[in-house]
Amino acid sequence: MKKLLGSLLLALQTTFAVAQAKPAPPQSWQTVFFDSPTVALPIITAAAIQHSAQLQVLEVSKAISEQDIKLVKRNILGGIGLVGNYTYGNQGSIGIYNSTTGGYDRGRNTGLYAAGVSVGLPLLQVVSRRTMIKKEELNYQRTELSRKEQENQMRQQVIQLYQSVVLARKLLTLQQELYVTVQTNYRLAEKQFKQGQLTVTEFSDSSSQLAQSAMTQESARNQYDTAFMILEEVVGAKISSLMPTP
Repeated sequence: MKKLLGSLLLALQTTFAVAQAKPAPPQSWQTVFFDSPTVALPIITAAAIQHSAQLQVLEVSKAISEQDIKLVKRNILGGIGLVGNYTYGNQGSIGIYNSTTGGYDRGRNTGLYAAGVSVGLPLLQVVSRRTMIKKEELNYQRTELSRKEQENQMRQQVIQLYQSVVLARKLLTLQQELYVTVQTNYRLAEKQFKQGQLTVTEFSDSSSQLAQSAMTQESARNQYDTAFMILEEVVGAKISSLMPTP
């Protein structure tokens, strides 16, 4: 009869403890983050892409490639120059008859302007111009493809980290509920031990189960916190500040 009453008491205490162990309703950002992955993932992925230093480096490389293309197209202008000069003085024997003196006036000083365009282009530069432009355009395309590949890898990394956080949270919740159950059993065992209903060995086993459950719960909590912090490090912002309110 005593064992039956003890079992009923244990069941009632366990039910009550589990009810108390249920986590409080999550905050609004947690509801969106954990329950709506189709909403949360695009937001944290976009933040991670914007925060990625590797993608920023590729964006700089892309901008440099654009400038290289412009420079190659303008290189041909380096062999073209404008030439101009002005001279003044005796430009030659110019004879003009002077009726007063009956002779010729020679050596009149005149001013002359000269202007033109000089072109000096190496043949190799002219022939290979299209090839050089194509080369720089291919370098630009390669940089763009590298950026897209890095962006795809970043998306995959964010998905894996997100799934790790969700799994770690579920495991933590299970361990918290299990710990409450083990703790309730321990308190009942402690009461029965004081009443002489349990041996020292039986009570020691209950104590060991409680200690083991506590360690498992802390390990689960540590795994969850670590996974969450790694995700925030990759994203570059607090998750709570990114999630919209439902």
